[in-house]
Amino acid sequence: MLKSILVLIALLSIHIGVANAQTLSVGPMIGVNASRFTGQPNTKSIAGLAIGAFGNYSVNEHIGIGAKLLYSQLGSGFNDTDHLNRLHYIQLPITGIYYFGESGDKLRPKIYAGPYVGRLLKTTVKDGTKITTIDGEPFHEKLDVGGVIGVGFNYRIKSRTWLNADLGFSQGFININKTPGVVYKNQSFGLNVGVSFPVGKG
Repeated sequence: MLKSILVLIALLSIHIGVANAQTLSVGPMIGVNASRFTGQPNTKSIAGLAIGAFGNYSVNEHIGIGAKLLYSQLGSGFNDTDHLNRLHYIQLPITGIYYFGESGDKLRPKIYAGPYVGRLLKTTVKDGTKITTIDGEPFHEKLDVGGVIGVGFNYRIKSRTWLNADLGFSQGFININKTPGVVYKNQSFGLNVGVSFPVGKG
């Protein structure tokens, strides 16, 4: 699954770059989030980290496409206990972006929305111990699919180099819990910051 995601990102980047390299920018990204399981009343949010890379492709002055490839720490705490489940994912969100203002502006507010897919790497508890099922399989479902929506801004640091800030909400659509009759879906609020650099000559 992870190999397929990486190949897809590489092919997409090559295709877009060949078509119009001057509209493509890529860079590193880091962030924090607050996540919890929805579907049950006894859960509470826990803090996590995200780190990875992102790319933006500008279709025109106002419309763009964004993709991120992130290692993300999600999961949930539980009420009346200090027990928690930390889920470690590789996530791939792909979003449509609308930029406000004009192309020459130094600050470009934006809104974005789109789907994401996540591949579970492992589940750990509070002390970092990895947990699995009795037969050694991952404690939660390996695949997560959901949607993300958010707001943010791009701030031009210098010509074609931008500080990107995204404040987003994501909701999983799939029950990731393997216990029959108990539904857990990922939900998170995240703040991600990155710097994008141009691909190709302007």
